[in-house]
Amino acid sequence: MQKIVVVGGGYAGLGAIGPLQKLEEAELVLIEPGTGHQLIPELPEALAKHDSIEHHVVPYERLFTETRVQHIRQYATNIDLTRHSVLLDNGDDVHYDWLILCPGSEPSLPPIPGLRDVAHTLRDASDARGIKDALKYGKDQRVAVIGGGLTGVEVAGMLAHDHDVILVEAFDRLLPALGLGLSQYAYRRLVAAGVTVVMGQKLVRVNPPHIELEKDHFEYDVLIWAGGITPPRWIRQTDLPLDARGYPQADAYGQVLPNVFVAGDLWHVVVDGQEIPATAQLAALAGDFVGNTIVNRITKNNPGPEFRPRLRGMLISLDEGQGVGWVLHGGIPVRGFSARTLKNISFQQYRLKLSKIFDRPWPL
Repeated sequence: MQKIVVVGGGYAGLGAIGPLQKLEEAELVLIEPGTGHQLIPELPEALAKHDSIEHHVVPYERLFTETRVQHIRQYATNIDLTRHSVLLDNGDDVHYDWLILCPGSEPSLPPIPGLRDVAHTLRDASDARGIKDALKYGKDQRVAVIGGGLTGVEVAGMLAHDHDVILVEAFDRLLPALGLGLSQYAYRRLVAAGVTVVMGQKLVRVNPPHIELEKDHFEYDVLIWAGGITPPRWIRQTDLPLDARGYPQADAYGQVLPNVFVAGDLWHVVVDGQEIPATAQLAALAGDFVGNTIVNRITKNNPGPEFRPRLRGMLISLDEGQGVGWVLHGGIPVRGFSARTLKNISFQQYRLKLSKIFDRPWPL
């Protein structure tokens, strides 16, 4: 019997488990310390005053009941590549015949003086709870959001209704992953909502109650860092072949070593020389692909075609009623209420997909 171990219960991990369930003779193990699947793209919305963080977490117990998935609630700490085992934080190890690594990522906090002492990040539900505990939901509280990418823009937009928000982006425009027109629309919408947007300046020091930029400085009460991600530290300490940034070196199938694969944030997917931005959608597609690749290798001794993801779009919330982004493979731009509605639909479509993968009643 083949033992397939998946490390990480996020979009990539659950995406991989879906097709792996077709292997009736395989033993499926998920190593994940948490109790629920965190819907990370929804977490900026969980920061809204009347929203609940728990609404954006699906308990694993609900998903895995009456399935063959064994859930081990421990942290992975290393990999013994010689013995084919994953080491756990309680001293145990788990043998594997096939290994899929998709533990997600960590916030990348640069060595800016004072930043680590005060910064909140938003990578999981625990981070969201910490931010909500710090918020007063009053305009007399200034929230500084550092980073004008997808997460930073969504957080700034969601908090603008109840807070005095300043958004800082070192680049000369917001949302560099989108086209210029959509970027400019997002800027205008945030400014209209009362967000102070500062672009073209890096954060150089945090000296509470001030943030110091290259030219200006501003007072703040709560600081949220949305400035990038990095591989988990324990991955960087393994004997896996890594690139200069600490990411496992994977081929076009997500394979790093024989029978060892990556998916999600750990896999820098490159198609025709262009790196695809890491998103939950890409992670889910990559997980499904790697799961099917292993199924094909076990049942047909054939990996199938290389990974060439077809993204359905990229949608960003600007507030509770407006959004911006693009849809379909050709990149049709959408903005305003229609973009926000499409994003809400995408959230529900993903939950519906989960209910089908694990044969769970709808709604989750």
